[in-house]
Amino acid sequence: MKNNSPSRLSDSDLVAEVNRLARCEREATLHLIIHLAEFDARRLHLAAGFSSLFAYCTALLHLSEQEAYNRIQAARAARRFPIIFDLLGDAALNLTTVRLLAPHLTPAITRTC
Repeated sequence: MKNNSPSRLSDSDLVAEVNRLARCEREATLHLIIHLAEFDARRLHLAAGFSSLFAYCTALLHLSEQEAYNRIQAARAARRFPIIFDLLGDAALNLTTVRLLAPHLTPAITRTC
């Protein structure tokens, strides 16, 4: 990390790097949500010896309980309403918003999006 230290960057380079890292984090989170949705649909956590996807995410992926819960809820909502994948990718929604909205979504609501 020493050679990549942010303290060596100019102000403009630091701003650009922070923006790039945030974009990469959003993309990585979106890809994780997409893959978790399929992983959940296939119930692969059972084959790995876990009774739930939550247990798999916390024990094997080392996500915090809140990180696991938000990602699982977003993955399940996005499988029901695929537009969520697009909205997450565009940063129009975040995981917390998806988790809060998911119980209230109906096919009628998502047709108006």
